[in-house]
Amino acid sequence: MKILYIAPIRLPTEKAHGIQIMETCAALSRAGADVELLVTDRKTPIKDDAFDFYNIKTRFNITRLHTPDTVSYGRLGYLFYVIFFGIRAALYARRARSDVVYTRDPVTFCIFSIVGIRPLVWEVHTAHPGVPRAIVRTALGIVPITRGLAAWYGARGVPADSLHVAPDAVDLQAFSKVDRVAARTSLRSRLGMSPGGKIALYVGSFGLYAWKGVDIAQKAAEFLPEVTWLFVGGSAKECDELTHAATPNVRTLSRAGRGEIPMLLSGADVLLLPNKSGDPASERDTSPMKLFEYMASGVPIVASDISSLREVLDEDTAFLVPPNEPQALAGGVRRALAEVSEASAKAGRAQSAAASYTWDKRAENLLAFLQRRLAMRS
Repeated sequence: MKILYIAPIRLPTEKAHGIQIMETCAALSRAGADVELLVTDRKTPIKDDAFDFYNIKTRFNITRLHTPDTVSYGRLGYLFYVIFFGIRAALYARRARSDVVYTRDPVTFCIFSIVGIRPLVWEVHTAHPGVPRAIVRTALGIVPITRGLAAWYGARGVPADSLHVAPDAVDLQAFSKVDRVAARTSLRSRLGMSPGGKIALYVGSFGLYAWKGVDIAQKAAEFLPEVTWLFVGGSAKECDELTHAATPNVRTLSRAGRGEIPMLLSGADVLLLPNKSGDPASERDTSPMKLFEYMASGVPIVASDISSLREVLDEDTAFLVPPNEPQALAGGVRRALAEVSEASAKAGRAQSAAASYTWDKRAENLLAFLQRRLAMRS
């Protein structure tokens, strides 16, 4: 099957969607698809090759279309950039004659639908009430990343057989050779801590999305001063702002390279998912890649008890705590550190469950869905 994946992004990018798109394309290639990724030629400050930057071994074709970089001109500039790329990509797609055209971008999806590019598959990471139902119905398939999103699109008239839920995933091989003892020693040495010091770790963006709950974890540190609360993933400015307003037991590290993540996670005592309730992006839409990386690490997880995370986690695999409550999050960390046997058992079950959420399994299931949909349309 020939798949043309359309993404109006610069590549490489430090943002998580770059990892997700590259991992998806690589896994589809390993599953037997002939994949071409079509992106813009927008300049990026990252000088590494995309495959090296994301530590991806499987090669596939990447084509860059010239697109005027008007993103810095605000919302209208970004819209012009995406529409310009979408029109050029549609012309390219007509010549490419792929079996499936695939995108996760709503503007690209709408342009391709309007100009009649088929068969068209849309991977959705949030609800898009602004996309007309008539356009949504032109898709060969809709691929939500959570069951909550699938229910939302189903309620808008998308038939069940057109929906395929595909949560994000993890590369288990990246964790298979990690020496946990060495990881713990390395992280504490890096932070200037004693060998027995306890670390509760959050990995991800700091200020981009408030619903990720970084502020909740920051405040939770006040209730557990004997633990180092480490936040990894912000810019240098975001790291400074976070530590400036926090207690002394809050530490930060700026964005880590893709290859560093397994060692970082394995060096911690507890891993944090402090997502907030009250925002559909958090409660319904999110399928965080770090969740599956946390599971693969074998380190105990303390997570907010919200529906999106409960699609993957439960009381057998994590310490679930009420969302939006710093004291409750601190209590979950305290339990994970004190109840060593239970924490180890939960972490072990989460690690075993991670085997069901690999990029390769995701790609195999996605290809099977696409083949079924194509057969139904023929």
